Amino acid sequence: MSKMWYNYLGGNVKKYYKYELNMSIMNILSVVIFIGFLAIISISGYDITENINYSFYIIGIIFYLILHEVLHGLGYSFFAKDKKNIKFGIALEKGVLYAACQEALNKKQILISLMLPTLLLSVIALPVGLIFNFNWLVIFSIINLGGSIADILMMILIIRAPKDVAYLDYNTDIGVYLISECDMSNLKSFGFILTDQGQENKKEIDKSIKRFYISKYSCIILAIVFLICIIL
Repeated sequence: MSKMWYNYLGGNVKKYYKYELNMSIMNILSVVIFIGFLAIISISGYDITENINYSFYIIGIIFYLILHEVLHGLGYSFFAKDKKNIKFGIALEKGVLYAACQEALNKKQILISLMLPTLLLSVIALPVGLIFNFNWLVIFSIINLGGSIADILMMILIIRAPKDVAYLDYNTDIGVYLISECDMSNLKSFGFILTDQGQENKKEIDKSIKRFYISKYSCIILAIVFLICIIL
């Protein structure tokens, strides 16, 4: 039986589901995590304010945020057949740094890719910073952990999804695109809301996205930040 007639007679058709993250929830959780870890570390007697160089911290935080996305990209590169489908971008005027994969990854592959920055830059880096008294690493690790809340919530969403679920960045819109033959219209996960769905074979991938992109406003913002660091 042809696929067309199979679908017509009620066979399973892959559909895409777009979930968008509630930014208010994400921002609140990020702040709570950041303040909570700082409080716990301070109460334990560890002084993270010692020998603070503000210029170093500002530049370091920017580097750490970029490294976060690079590690996502590294995770994608382990599994993507065509590395040209991995895209990076900076659009600070929108508050966005992204690593996108325009090639479908299965459940295990996307979970590994999402987990990588949190594991390396926070779960491992934080105790290393505490043990060796690297204040900068402690602060960067906590900031990264707070910023990883979207990845953590996304992992929870994908874990709850059907076994056949696949992840694909059709574009760089803020949201998560998941593909499955199973009906996911009733799937709910904390922090996410289903905003769009449709047949997977009718959804086009935006191939106009550059492999490396930085907006002109991002260049201006970064130039101003580096200038301030020089002055400080």
